Amino acid sequence: MNKYTDVIDDFFKSTFTVSSRRTSLKLAEESFFDAIEVLKDQFQLFNKIDIKIDTTSIISGGFKINFNEDIESLSPYDISRSLDAFIRLIYDDIAEESGLYFITEIKNRLDGQHVHCIADLGLDLDKIQNEQHMLYNSKKRKKEKLKTTKKKNPLGYDWNSVNEWKYNDESKQVELYDTDGKILDKIDLQRAIKHYVESLSGSSELSTMDLANILEEHEKSYTFLKLVNQEDMEFDTAKSMLNLDDDEIKMIIKELIELKFLQFVADDEIEITKSGKEFIEKQK
Repeated sequence: MNKYTDVIDDFFKSTFTVSSRRTSLKLAEESFFDAIEVLKDQFQLFNKIDIKIDTTSIISGGFKINFNEDIESLSPYDISRSLDAFIRLIYDDIAEESGLYFITEIKNRLDGQHVHCIADLGLDLDKIQNEQHMLYNSKKRKKEKLKTTKKKNPLGYDWNSVNEWKYNDESKQVELYDTDGKILDKIDLQRAIKHYVESLSGSSELSTMDLANILEEHEKSYTFLKLVNQEDMEFDTAKSMLNLDDDEIKMIIKELIELKFLQFVADDEIEITKSGKEFIEKQK
């Protein structure tokens, strides 16, 4: 039998015990067995063990583990990667309930020799806990920022900034000017009228004419939207691929926001809306 079976047994039981204490027995069981099922295709360890619930004995740790004879074929590296993936998946599943020192409590429950053995395998539990703390703090800062920061105005101006407007017959656009005579924006007249009708009617479905305009007159906007959606690509990368300058990218983002294909989720973060994804699907 593999010399690490006692370590694996202790690791699983300690994880289960801490999980059930910090959440509930039912949630711990679900997370535990879901993680094993998910990881079976990636790591052989989970195909070489048989786990059965056993709540009759405190010593059993809540279940019994039987190891297949061919567990000998697993290398220390295989075991390390398996336990690493397992503990991360468990923590992700119960993160809100488990607290920040989930890993520390597991280490405290493990046999001292097993802690050293786990480290020798290459599994750095302290590193995993530090990563969890960093992720927690990052999410916390982002939530606080969303609460305290006013949602950014995507236009960069409001109606009070507009001193006058003129209609450009050649471009079919309405040009907005500030008090210094500088152009604040150029608005497509058809879109402005469409927005007005939608606001009063409550209907915002895209017409056949809208789709044709987007595909033919705004090809770069459509391509930009597809790149970000299909390739899960950063906006700067998509901007570079399409060879767009700062003014062009601002205009495209503004246009897609007006079409309700993009939306701001923070001051510096934009995401594709459900309507944007549905629009892309319709073109396939």
